[in-house]
Amino acid sequence: MGRPDLLNRALGFAGSVAIALSGLAAGALPGRDPFAQWPLIRELRAFPLIGIAAGYVGLTLLCGAWLRLRGSLEQHTPGDLIRTFLCWAAPLALVPPMFSQDVYSYLAQGAMVHEGIDAYKFGPSALGGRLAEDVPAIWQNTPAPYGPLFLRAAAAVVNLTGSHVVLGVWAFRLIALAGVALVVICLPGIATRFGVPPQRALWFGALNPLLMLHLIAGMHNDALMVGLMTAGIYAAVRRHPAIGAVLISAAALIKAPAALALITVLMLNPKAWARIGLAAGAALAGLQLASGLGLGWIGAMRTPTTVRNGLSVSTDVGMLLTVMGWPEPMQILRTVAAAAGFALAGWALLRAPNPVAGLGLALSSILLLGPVVHPWYLLWAFVPMAAGLQRVPQAAVWGSAGLALFLLPTGAPGTPGAVVAAVIGSVAGLLYLRLRPPVAELLDRTTLMTGAPATVTP
Repeated sequence: MGRPDLLNRALGFAGSVAIALSGLAAGALPGRDPFAQWPLIRELRAFPLIGIAAGYVGLTLLCGAWLRLRGSLEQHTPGDLIRTFLCWAAPLALVPPMFSQDVYSYLAQGAMVHEGIDAYKFGPSALGGRLAEDVPAIWQNTPAPYGPLFLRAAAAVVNLTGSHVVLGVWAFRLIALAGVALVVICLPGIATRFGVPPQRALWFGALNPLLMLHLIAGMHNDALMVGLMTAGIYAAVRRHPAIGAVLISAAALIKAPAALALITVLMLNPKAWARIGLAAGAALAGLQLASGLGLGWIGAMRTPTTVRNGLSVSTDVGMLLTVMGWPEPMQILRTVAAAAGFALAGWALLRAPNPVAGLGLALSSILLLGPVVHPWYLLWAFVPMAAGLQRVPQAAVWGSAGLALFLLPTGAPGTPGAVVAAVIGSVAGLLYLRLRPPVAELLDRTTLMTGAPATVTP
């Protein structure tokens, strides 16, 4: 790795450190903030707007380093990319939750299962107590939209950590990191099978800012879902379709969209359809029955559609027509858009260059025409696209960088002051990326300070 690439790695690390410091000052914190018991965090909490501005400087630097790395991927080995990933991810794995407060819902839902309350029928308000108080108001009376495998895992976390919020958060961070590790380990092997450079797959799939911010810092359960799905695809690629079907079935019992990857397993191993069907059916039925939680999660999948964040085309158009006085257009538009999304998904699965690319494009179609889109949802599609597509669409690359700036570190709607701080931080980061001294000048300075010759890999 040449010195300019080391500087680029350092730039991304500096961005991650700034984001992490922002999390200490203005992260997605619970109502009663147990993290503030730590002296450093207590001091930083006094300057939340400065923390947000610093976080957006860091976001801009991290995205800039990621985009610049794309131009030199052929000079790197997969090991280089994994070391860069670890360098950028480490600071984000050590801070309180950022960009989302969903982890507090996970804790409350796990406590509900632990206490025998039906989380698919009642919201956290039925639980009451310390863990329920930390759940944002919008989710207090909504049922859990997650599969039974995840709720059982959440209950196990609560059984281990009790009402200790900090320990519970760290437990979910470890679960998220396990899912991310599966992505990093399995992506190169899948990519090699389809002639995609593994460096490129790791760059877009693992080092993607959306993964860094929302699966590591935000610790969404999508990390485990995507990790198991990726491991299942890897098993199918290595001619172990039954194992792949079991892993993907487990992923679908965390979040249902992962079930679409079973079609990918079938397409990769068409002669093993009987084994795949038996393995998937046994895994789905066995895990569902073992959970003892029933099928209420299927109806509860409507819960996320209560969000209006401006990223769903069908919801945005429906809201616009409602404002204009059209009677009840929302549900009709959502239904039509969803049908179009599934139709495009079927076309993508049939026409894509390979089944893994088809899965990524199919999930993209379903997501973009679905009733609700969160930035981290796009990773469902981007991870298989990274391993299956010879060329990543520019819209996906720039969309990843742009959506990395979409949510505040607090995970809550922005106040005017927070939005101004975010804009100031973004502008400062962009100015630094645009105006910082050229690499050659930095190398000359390094040579003067160390006395060592500065060599650059061509």
